Amino acid sequence: MTNNIFKLTFITIAASAVIIVGCKKSFLETSNPNQLTEDKFWKTEADVKSAVASVYSPMRLPLSGYWGAFRGYQDINALGDDVLTIPGGEPSTTQVAYFINDAKNGDIQDIFSKLYSAIYRANLVIENAGKANLDATLTKSYQAEAKFLRGLSYFLLASNFGDVPLKTTVAQSSEDAFIPASPMATVYQQAIKDFTESAGDLPVTRPAGDKGRITQGAVYAFLGKAYLYIKDYGKAESTLAKLLTAPYDYDLVSNFEDNFTDKKEFNKESVLEWVYGPYNSQYSPWNEESGGNAMYNYRPQLTGSPASGGWFKYIPSQFLVKEFKKELRPGGSDTKFDKRMYATLMWKYSDFGETDATWYDNKSFDALWAAAATSIDRFEPIYKNFSEGKFLNKKFTSAWRDANGGDNYWSAVPSTANVEVMRFAEVLLLHAEAALLNNHPDIALQSINRIRQRAGLTTKVAADFPAAADLMNELRHQKLLEFYFEQNRWNDLKRWFPAAADLKAYMASHLKQGADKVESKHYIFPIPAAELQTNNKLTQNPLWK
Repeated sequence: MTNNIFKLTFITIAASAVIIVGCKKSFLETSNPNQLTEDKFWKTEADVKSAVASVYSPMRLPLSGYWGAFRGYQDINALGDDVLTIPGGEPSTTQVAYFINDAKNGDIQDIFSKLYSAIYRANLVIENAGKANLDATLTKSYQAEAKFLRGLSYFLLASNFGDVPLKTTVAQSSEDAFIPASPMATVYQQAIKDFTESAGDLPVTRPAGDKGRITQGAVYAFLGKAYLYIKDYGKAESTLAKLLTAPYDYDLVSNFEDNFTDKKEFNKESVLEWVYGPYNSQYSPWNEESGGNAMYNYRPQLTGSPASGGWFKYIPSQFLVKEFKKELRPGGSDTKFDKRMYATLMWKYSDFGETDATWYDNKSFDALWAAAATSIDRFEPIYKNFSEGKFLNKKFTSAWRDANGGDNYWSAVPSTANVEVMRFAEVLLLHAEAALLNNHPDIALQSINRIRQRAGLTTKVAADFPAAADLMNELRHQKLLEFYFEQNRWNDLKRWFPAAADLKAYMASHLKQGADKVESKHYIFPIPAAELQTNNKLTQNPLWK
């Protein structure tokens, strides 16, 4: 099973793993305790701090795991109808994008195992932090940090895999390690329990040297999200509402693009972000849990045009472009389209009556498109009918740097932009959805309007939405535009279209790759085959049998 039952072995790994995370903030740049065994570990605050740092590692590795560029970022985004996956890339990603994956898919196995690695390390901290005899308040804070990360892992497992094994203690034997799956509802409740219990022992803010660590605001954001996912709309609304008032001072940054560059990290919109940046060698991204690794951001490499050194694995769908163009800004505005569109996409502005822009050291859009044309030609003809015009991704590329070859990981200065895990914008729209489903449309509209105003769109009033369904459609529209490529779209669609037949028809109408294959089983990933082979008490989810 993913969770190694040999505790002494893991202590060795956990102790050394702290240099692996390679983060540019002091908390995650702790010295290597060097192969300490359990009887010598858990003696000092440095030991505890190191172990807590190791819990973060599986979640924010630059290539693998749920937020990794080669795993969750590719696969979770590829499921949505807002993006098209370029044919001919990694088979495992293509399988997911076309809904032809099975239990042997390597990406799914990696996501699953990384989340359980984080859970195991969190359990170690929760059970052993007290041995260091620190101040009680400090011990509780470290344990709460680990407990939140365990809850986050279970939240992701429940929403992506459904029924999974529930482990809340360190296994002492194979009997403890190899257990059957618990129902999805039970797994969600464990996540909620972990979030609830950790909130009171975590700080509202962190000092500069500890930015990137969990705060109380992150806990309430994910707690509210979990309540929304289990349809407890009252608790979702009240929990998320906490973040709209003191002692929290979150707000939307005026420039949407500031959330995706390294210019203004940990800004007022940031609720939780994974920290990226150089540590030792910048050229060793492939062995992520070995000492001296860099934690540069790999997303520009996957997303950018070949003209900028990117591998160009995705192109925005015509459906997304159509939705961006649906509502123009008021006359006299400094841009024709929604402000977010200019930070999200690249296109030839003059095709739509505006002055052309350039990117990557004066490269025109025509040059970027020409460099990507060979990859685009791999699409079936139906996907090359650019009825809304030709568009490329800008979000999560390094186009904002205006540097030649800016998307190339192996360039002189790879991207150090942090990865946003939870933005205040998401809190607002989660809150709006919960409020609307809790029959509070006026409150929902207030949160939606904050998103609209930042995008340069007009403020709406209740009369603009005669029925609750109209306001829900506006919320869904704003969620699509605001969170394109941020690993939200697929889970939103599953929530909004609980019947697979309805989702299938909806996605087919947007020319989603593989939409004709969508079934109920695709609402979750299968339990990986490797896990089933190892754990004889674990059986495949019935939908995948």
